[in-house]
Amino acid sequence: MNPIRVFIISQEEPFYIPKVIGYLAQHQNENFKIVGATRLQPHRKNKTMKDWLLERTQIYSYWELFITTCFFLYCKVWYKLLSKFGVFNPFSVKSIYQKQNINEMVTDDINSSIYLQQLKNLDIDVILSISPPQLFGKELLNLPKIACLNAHGTLLPRHRGVFGSWWMLHDGDKEIGTTIHTMVEKLDAGKIVWQKEIPMPTNATQYAIAYHTKKIMAEGLVETLNQISANGLLVIQSPYQESYHRAPTKAQGKNFHKKGLRVVTFSNAKLTLSKNF
Repeated sequence: MNPIRVFIISQEEPFYIPKVIGYLAQHQNENFKIVGATRLQPHRKNKTMKDWLLERTQIYSYWELFITTCFFLYCKVWYKLLSKFGVFNPFSVKSIYQKQNINEMVTDDINSSIYLQQLKNLDIDVILSISPPQLFGKELLNLPKIACLNAHGTLLPRHRGVFGSWWMLHDGDKEIGTTIHTMVEKLDAGKIVWQKEIPMPTNATQYAIAYHTKKIMAEGLVETLNQISANGLLVIQSPYQESYHRAPTKAQGKNFHKKGLRVVTFSNAKLTLSKNF
């Protein structure tokens, strides 16, 4: 049996996505092969980087913004300088693709007719959606032979929408986890094919939760692709109650901190700035 032909659509983000894709690439086997990938810019097409930053000021304290800036400088500036001297940059999705010899397909619109035709030429079985900033249109959703699968860092249908790790803390969840599901036009509403939970870490921050859920996600993607190869696409039922969230408001951000909760601390560097899982 030929390996499943997998294509990844994700974004250029330094903290977690390179670890997920690196893990997935390293665990390719006789069951699945990554035949290409697309790396989008982190902000959505209708939003600028300024909009992205303004969203964060709603929920980050100034100290947390400073910590995040330090983390970004370490990944984006220091390692970019080191890469000029031949040092591999583990915080770059582009560098992961190059190291793993994954062909990158460039576009600024994943629903454009030209891009869709390029994907059709790859004879794709599964498209993996790993935190892309653009929504999949109907034609893209129907393109792969088996399915488009989205990896979502919450226990769906709980916390559908955005900022899942933040809402898990805000709502006082006792467990965290990741869900992998088929994709339909409605956001985070496909059939669940894989799900795993772990207890909420002690003194967790949003960044710590993001690390743990992305680690589970990486393991789950490998398990799911191996499972599809062996037994096809299996659907499971989730025990969690449905909820949906948009980006938190400034008032909700203030309430979050009044509860003693934190988005990020310098101690999170050990997880966030680790080179792999």
